[in-house]
Amino acid sequence: MKIVLVGVPLKHRSFNGANKALPVLAHALYMGGFENAIQLDLERPDLTIWEVLREVADTNLVAFCGCLSPQWPEIDAIGQMVYYYLVKLGRAHVPIIVGGYAAKSAQDILEETPWITALFDGEGEEGIVEITRAVERGTFHEAKRNIHGLCFIDETGKYRRSIAPRVRNLNPYNQNFGLVYVPSVHDMDIFLTPDGRQLRTGQVFDQRGCPWACGFCNKSQESPNVVWLSDEAFRQQLRWLKERVGAEAVYLDVDTATVNREKFLRHAQVIHEERLVWGTNTRIDAIDLELMQFAAKSGCVYIFFGVEHLNPGVLVAINKFNGSLPVQLQRATEYPNLAKRVFQGMKRAGLPSSYFMLLGLPKVILNESCSIVKYEPASFEDDIATAFFGLDECETDFFNFNILRFMPGSTAGDVLNHPAFSVVRPSGNNPITGGWFLPRVARKRGYNVPKNHGVYRLCESVGHNQPASIGLDAQQIYDTVLRTVDHINARIDRGMKPTKLFIDRELLRLGLVKHLENGGYWLAPFKEFEAL
Repeated sequence: MKIVLVGVPLKHRSFNGANKALPVLAHALYMGGFENAIQLDLERPDLTIWEVLREVADTNLVAFCGCLSPQWPEIDAIGQMVYYYLVKLGRAHVPIIVGGYAAKSAQDILEETPWITALFDGEGEEGIVEITRAVERGTFHEAKRNIHGLCFIDETGKYRRSIAPRVRNLNPYNQNFGLVYVPSVHDMDIFLTPDGRQLRTGQVFDQRGCPWACGFCNKSQESPNVVWLSDEAFRQQLRWLKERVGAEAVYLDVDTATVNREKFLRHAQVIHEERLVWGTNTRIDAIDLELMQFAAKSGCVYIFFGVEHLNPGVLVAINKFNGSLPVQLQRATEYPNLAKRVFQGMKRAGLPSSYFMLLGLPKVILNESCSIVKYEPASFEDDIATAFFGLDECETDFFNFNILRFMPGSTAGDVLNHPAFSVVRPSGNNPITGGWFLPRVARKRGYNVPKNHGVYRLCESVGHNQPASIGLDAQQIYDTVLRTVDHINARIDRGMKPTKLFIDRELLRLGLVKHLENGGYWLAPFKEFEAL
């Protein structure tokens, strides 16, 4: 049996990060007795589509792994080439599976894409082995409906949907099995030596799952339970990483690193004992000064916070907090002061801080008795207040903007007639499906996908084909970023510390954004972004 695992390029990015699905699934297959799993991560500069075609010529299964909805144009183009090449070779029977978050709410793509045999929705370590065994037996098409996670169109034309259950034991899987180190993808410029040398960086997860249910996120919709690596398994992952790529630094690519206090403390100690520099991300309401200080003493040099917004009406509208409406409102009202304390704590702990906010979010309007009157988009003033609070009150070291994008599988993307998100969705009351990310399907289905202006790329690399919030327009995005840049520059002129923005590399390369010698920024005029 030969299995070809394909990773597609991420076209726009502000942050580095590896496709963890490829090595993990390859190792799952290895442990299942299938040793001939070929990993073809097209992020690698030494690989092209021609290498993929050569490998699929005699394969038994093709799986596109770790895919995201914004990657559908690339998945579609590469997948069609693979399919028609197999047809030419008389091997049209070879299954082609697409897995990862791109598989969520993608029925419309499957109906318009005959080259995809099935989608796989959910964690794939167990599913990929089941699929491969069925292919080996020659019973894949009969077994499809019994494999949890497979989504396909049956012989009657009916769409069959399934979600794979969460993997309960992460310990056996080598997250760096056969991994090829690619500096331009793996290295993160937050990990540097004192003299500025880039540290060789890898990514590892020590947990999966999220107990929160933020409306804009699809990760928390799968399971509220968090599954952890054991301490010894985590140590082994770090050692494998060091052996495989010579890593000097590691980023814990998890949803909320401090969701379990004791686990976080123990794993921080393990990283310290393995002599690695490290960073991770968590929620502001899930960390305190003691955890920050312990992390810093354990070699942590970066913690990312998803602040999202500070307006209480916005926080309630996006369901940032669990609980009843009064509980959510109370926590939302307390949130700005909590953010300020946490960022001050980061400074005391000697850790650089990172402030992330979302534009284009909905906002709830309440009456005097705290009953919901209506929902409307957050205003320009709401966004500027949140941005300036991060600079002046939190004194953040890093800052990045994003805009609400509707992830299929999330409340924001999937829920019909959602009272909050419908006011900012380009689809209105209707869900945002995978087809909104694939232009040919969007055109055929009549989806009104907005043509994103080039300035959207200031918001963590939003591409043209991504359905973004209509709660603001391109001019408002530009004005928000420009006002923030002017504020950063004015602070520097007053002798205050620079704040580093995370900016799409192409914008810097094209000179549309310039990072000045004094740490400030220059933004090209609005019109110059139109060519992107």
